Amino acid sequence: MRKESTPNKELILQEGWRLFQQKGYRGVSTDELCERCSITKPTLYYYFQDKENLFVQILTSKLQELHQGLSVEGNFKERLSAFSQALLTNFQTGYSVLVHDRTHIKKPENRTAIQTAFRTELFDPLMRLMQDGILEGTLQPANTEFLTLVFLGIINNFLGRENSFDLEQNALIALLVDQFIDGAKKK
Repeated sequence: MRKESTPNKELILQEGWRLFQQKGYRGVSTDELCERCSITKPTLYYYFQDKENLFVQILTSKLQELHQGLSVEGNFKERLSAFSQALLTNFQTGYSVLVHDRTHIKKPENRTAIQTAFRTELFDPLMRLMQDGILEGTLQPANTEFLTLVFLGIINNFLGRENSFDLEQNALIALLVDQFIDGAKKK
């Protein structure tokens, strides 16, 4: 992939992300992407080796953005809220769909890159945040991997359908984070 950023490259990344979320990896053709971007295939291949490379670059970039959401200053609840906002804003399809899409990736180096990105940019940082929540006293002591999977399971159900409950995004985020922290217990 060419490193320089150009309007064409940014458009390819933006439209590619929209299409991959709407149709999944197998549902997107390079012809359709080129048409949406008003570019030729040689232009697409100037920036990206192939469809797999494009998918890996887009997904890695989006996961890095999520990691940045975890890096904000604040207490556990504020940081979890920032992460939730980044996830709800950038992902319109469940992350589990994207994890499944990696099964269609053929090149071992691309599969490894996606697996590494999910681990280093999403899962491990979120596990560290859960550990911080335990140390802060906000969360009960528990297995951080378990807590991470529970939270991802909760929020995954709202990706792409956060408007289903007639709540603004900030209100939904507050509700999801509070439900995770406090559970569904009656106070």
